[in-house]
Amino acid sequence: MSDFVLLPQFLANGLVIGSGYVLVAVGLTLIFGILHIVNFAHGEFYMLGGFAAVLGSQILGLPALPALLVVAIVMALFGLLAERIVFRPISGKDPTNAIIASFGLSVLLQNLMLKTVGAEPMVAKSGFAPGAIQIGSVFITPERLAIIGATVVIVTALLLVLRFTWTGRALRALSENSTVALISGVNVRRVSLMTFVIGSVLAGVSGALMSTVFMVQPNSGTLIVMKAFIIVVVAGMGSIEGAIVAGLALGLIEALVAGYIGNQFRDIAGFLIVILVLAIRPQGLFGLKTERS
Repeated sequence: MSDFVLLPQFLANGLVIGSGYVLVAVGLTLIFGILHIVNFAHGEFYMLGGFAAVLGSQILGLPALPALLVVAIVMALFGLLAERIVFRPISGKDPTNAIIASFGLSVLLQNLMLKTVGAEPMVAKSGFAPGAIQIGSVFITPERLAIIGATVVIVTALLLVLRFTWTGRALRALSENSTVALISGVNVRRVSLMTFVIGSVLAGVSGALMSTVFMVQPNSGTLIVMKAFIIVVVAGMGSIEGAIVAGLALGLIEALVAGYIGNQFRDIAGFLIVILVLAIRPQGLFGLKTERS
């Protein structure tokens, strides 16, 4: 009976974790689905967003929303530089080059942050009053509610942009066929840059939101990027809707595993899911939909 009573709490915890996964995975999906770049440094974008939030809230003393805007601006600039300096010079060449470059960028960013801020974990100030809010049998802090609410707003806005704006149509055209998109008048380089910037901002904002609940340190992105790739593979490469569903599902499954079996088994769950999905449906759960889109 007690286990059943705790179920809503576990689900609420999973929804918070899954929200963070969704933003990171959607950004990774955009970069891979449109630019065909396997970016193993995407977890470090998450980590940088977390530290940017710590800088904005603790050092600059900014409230929550302005701090989040600062993170978005910082990550947009960083994404622009990373695309221009690291990935654009090797675009259109052997895909292995991009993989190696992203690994190198990952190691570089981790070590730079280790030398700059040290290994001590940090947490961003949310500006909310301390304490938890009770909703039925669920206790949840304002920071966790903010993570869920911000994710809903950001993902909804992104889906609307992709579906109803010229920018969204250009992104979808480029993901289908870059040659046809170029012939149709799409500025491929500009759209590629925009895609990388959006993906970087999503990862950074996720890191900023989660840094109000979980500690951030230079290696924070290592496990996150593994979870993001799990979500992308399970969803189907390039499927944004699939990444949303799979991200939330992974967060919920991990919370249930941690609550009912043990926290030490939480991270194993995702890898078991990947093995199962690849064995039954190698293209991912939403793979066919992506191929027809």
